[in-house]
Amino acid sequence: MQDDRSSRSPFDSTRRQLVLGAAAASLVPWAGSAQAAVELEGLEVSETATGMRGQKLVLNGVAVRRRGYFKADVTALYLPEKRTTPEAIFKLDGYRRIQLNILREFTSATISRIFIADFKQASTDEEFKKLISVVGQIGATYANVKRVVKGDVINLDWVPGTGWTAFHNGKQLMTDDGGAINSELAYQIYLRMYIGQMAPDDLRNGLLGLTKQSRGA
Repeated sequence: MQDDRSSRSPFDSTRRQLVLGAAAASLVPWAGSAQAAVELEGLEVSETATGMRGQKLVLNGVAVRRRGYFKADVTALYLPEKRTTPEAIFKLDGYRRIQLNILREFTSATISRIFIADFKQASTDEEFKKLISVVGQIGATYANVKRVVKGDVINLDWVPGTGWTAFHNGKQLMTDDGGAINSELAYQIYLRMYIGQMAPDDLRNGLLGLTKQSRGA
């Protein structure tokens, strides 16, 4: 039988390439969205982040944090690698980040009051007494922010060898002595506020990556 490939027109060849390309794309539907951000409350939360020393972090989970009837922020948890249980996250050694994407206005006095109440609830009496000076440092650091408004981003990072650091819209918030708060126990308790037993189920499950979230383009 005579091979008729030589008689095909350029149009036929182009059409065949397009068909084959479409078929191949259908086999890997994830390819175009592998780097997509997570969408929640109209915000796009990046799948990856970079720490202050260039550490690469991945989004472990995201959820809406509420205060009564109000939505306070879209909270994101970034880790060096994904974990699905609080115990595994508490044991994880390395850079960690809680990111707060603010949804409503708060004054510094309100932020400090909420933080102290939540921190006390997440810690034991012994831990709270041991960390009372650290809690004061954190409260003073929050006081440096007069208010936060919708669209602001706060990053609260644990940096190995440095300590607990906070950033408001990319600007580092300094403690009274100018440095970080070097208490890993305090940061562990802070994590408990979001993924511990006392945290709301929807918040904890979202940050553990157990709740399916929509991906943007």
